[in-house]
Amino acid sequence: MNLRQELLREHSARQTQRLADYTCAHPKALAELLQLFWYGAERERQLAADVLDWVGQRRPRWLVPHLPGLLAAAQPAPGQHPAVRRAVARVLQFVPVPAEWQALAFDTCLALLHAPSEPVAIRAYALTAAARLATPYPELAAELILVADNALATSHSATLHSRASRELPELRRLIREHFAN
Repeated sequence: MNLRQELLREHSARQTQRLADYTCAHPKALAELLQLFWYGAERERQLAADVLDWVGQRRPRWLVPHLPGLLAAAQPAPGQHPAVRRAVARVLQFVPVPAEWQALAFDTCLALLHAPSEPVAIRAYALTAAARLATPYPELAAELILVADNALATSHSATLHSRASRELPELRRLIREHFAN
């Protein structure tokens, strides 16, 4: 299957799922998908991002070797479609991040959460991913709570507030337990 042709042929949820199914069944297709995600034209990158976030949810370990490129793609750039950052923030919720990439992944998530100009889905995914990364480190949990509280103070988004109501109590509990000992 030519992923580029198939991505451009039809943009629908059904097609996205079909391409994600194909990529999950054919590991070599991941290389082609990532090439489109990183180096394709803007529309190709946008459509590849949709497929990538489903692949990342279903096969998170497959993306571990590609974390440096994914984290680089999550850095805001002029003309970059938000789908690219959204896909990276979403897959960071599931991908096991090796120790050498945890700091960059956490900082990337904090930057996305802190940016009021980012679409709310990106900020919500970044909050969950950052919470997962901060769980073993109470000091990071405290930093994340500060950034999240600031983001909530400047946002009226029900989505972001709902996501925070799930993530922040657990982070606060971690901090209480850490400093109680």
